[in-house]
Amino acid sequence: MGVGIGLLVLGMTGVGWGAMFLFNLRGAADKAAARRNAVRAVTAARTMDLGLTEPSRFGPWFFRLVGGMTLPGGLLLGFVGLVLAFAE
Repeated sequence: MGVGIGLLVLGMTGVGWGAMFLFNLRGAADKAAARRNAVRAVTAARTMDLGLTEPSRFGPWFFRLVGGMTLPGGLLLGFVGLVLAFAE
């Protein structure tokens, strides 16, 4: 039962995270892409690698894609957790 509840909680967390990125709630995908480019700029300054100064090719669409894969996976994991929690 404990494992089922744990999987249910983990699945619902995945659903929330996936929905946040898939539907770009509060600009989550845009912020993640901007954060990725900022990290690349800092890394370029630290390592003196000029190839990292260019913006990443992975824009907000990449994070929306990852959210689109995480949302159904979280639903599936939550369903498995629900079944395990109530199975006796």
